[in-house]
Amino acid sequence: MPKRFSLQFISQLWQNLSARRQGFIVVAIPLLCLIGSLGTFSWLTYSIDRSQMWVESTQQVLLESNQLLIGLLNAETGVRGYALTLRPEFLEPYNLARASLSNRLGRLNKLVSDNPIQVSRLQNITKLTQQRIITLENIIKQLQASDSKLLRSEDINRLVVQGKAEMDRIRAELAQFEQSEQNLLKQRQDKLELHRHLNEIFLWAAAILSALGSVFTLVLFSRLYQNLLEREQRLIENSDFIEIIVSNVVDGVVILDRNAHIESINTAAVSIFGYSFAEVVGQNLSHLLGDLPSESSSNPDYWTELLLSHPQQWQATGRRSDGKTFPVEVSVSQIALNQRLIVIMRDITEREQAAQKLQARAQELTQLNSILAITNTELRSRNQELDQFAYVASHDLKAPLRAIASLSEWIEEDLAEQIPDENRHQMSLLRSRVKRMEGLINGLLYYSRIGRTHMPIETVDVRALIEEIIDSLAPPSTFTFSIGSEMPVFNTRRLPLRQVLANLLDNALMHHPRLDGAVMVSVTDGGRWYEFTIQDDGNGIDPTYHDKIFTIFQTLEPRDSRESTGIGLAIVKKILETEGGSVKVTSQEGQGATFRFTWLKSPL
Repeated sequence: MPKRFSLQFISQLWQNLSARRQGFIVVAIPLLCLIGSLGTFSWLTYSIDRSQMWVESTQQVLLESNQLLIGLLNAETGVRGYALTLRPEFLEPYNLARASLSNRLGRLNKLVSDNPIQVSRLQNITKLTQQRIITLENIIKQLQASDSKLLRSEDINRLVVQGKAEMDRIRAELAQFEQSEQNLLKQRQDKLELHRHLNEIFLWAAAILSALGSVFTLVLFSRLYQNLLEREQRLIENSDFIEIIVSNVVDGVVILDRNAHIESINTAAVSIFGYSFAEVVGQNLSHLLGDLPSESSSNPDYWTELLLSHPQQWQATGRRSDGKTFPVEVSVSQIALNQRLIVIMRDITEREQAAQKLQARAQELTQLNSILAITNTELRSRNQELDQFAYVASHDLKAPLRAIASLSEWIEEDLAEQIPDENRHQMSLLRSRVKRMEGLINGLLYYSRIGRTHMPIETVDVRALIEEIIDSLAPPSTFTFSIGSEMPVFNTRRLPLRQVLANLLDNALMHHPRLDGAVMVSVTDGGRWYEFTIQDDGNGIDPTYHDKIFTIFQTLEPRDSRESTGIGLAIVKKILETEGGSVKVTSQEGQGATFRFTWLKSPL
């Protein structure tokens, strides 16, 4: 046997592995055996179930084929009985066979869909069966239409001779069809038995393999245990080496005996506390930490239990050789050798000072938050007062305006034909000015409430929303609105978006110089937002006035020629800025105008 495959070589290889890897191998061997067994068993179980399914499917095909032939024979018998007696009850088998024929052929077609040859045969059987049913149906119709109570010779010939020929063809096709299924059934049954036999063999093999794996695992575990004992001994022997390493740790390290007397102290601890090595060796730990009791106890495990009862890291007060105290962070662990303790201490004076500064800043932030809370409360109160003022002002201003409009109508009605045309025109101007003033009041009221009213978030179909707005504007039949095909459906605030689209579409319609104008609405995806474009073919806007049109109360046409409050585009701009969007216009005089605005996909 080659040397690399000898037992000595394998044993040496095992010894060279780390304890973690040895433990992993000990656990992995039975686990891999279990996983392999379960995987193979699952595969065989799946194969058996699948083979059983195919066997049952083939048996179902044979059953359906047999039932199909029986149904045709029953139909044939029923028609013959009806032909001999002309009694309708003899047609019951025919009616049942005809009603079930389509479903039975459909089930057969579905069952053999994976076999192209059988599908072709079934199609031929279906054709022959339908021909036979049609023949029987024609015979029944002729018998029902005939006044004679006796069968004619040609009817007998069609019923007996022709029927026998057709049924013979159907039987032949069904025989080939069933023979093919019988052969397939035999193959599938053999495959099922093979899988069952393999499953039985595997179960015995898995049992033997599991037994061998268990024995091998026990051997490996025994070797692992022996290895751990040897390593533990080596750890004990290297305790002095560990102390050398501890002496070079940046934090202060103190080694105690079970009575909390200092056995050793590293260089960092000497630097932190200011004591020499000789001054602290043999002293109680309370000599360095002022928070610990100085008295002893008759319980031998008193100090071990006391120090280990603290959290993993806890804060104490250190005492330097000059008597000054300072904060230290302490961590205590138990060493397996002779129940000694190792105490790690870190000077956290600078950290505590930084924490105090942070606490002072936190207090300042708390005070600022309190001031902001008070300010927010005052702002909320002022907003409520502003809403109340806007409501009262709009109500008190609208009342006299309505009275002025009503008085002008009453004067015009009372004077009737006595009022000159010029005065009648002036009365009309008066009412239009009142209407404009009322529009200004409503616009101001809406403008003041933008951004201060809670709007629910809902799913909005933008195409449906635009169609709703266009319908409410009632444009002339000659005026066309075109809507792009990529309008989104997303979650947002419906009312502000509707207000923006309505104002822009209304402007495009109201300020268009022709009745046959066209407006096109489109959208592009900008990643975090949608950019909507509303383009018209009207008079356009001089670039000089592109900023002016978004200022409140600003109009480009005289109010006497076209009624306008000058608030619509200002409302559009404020809504978009409140919702995190923007608006801009691109236009040249005489070349139409294009308004583009952005709308966030996720509402603020």
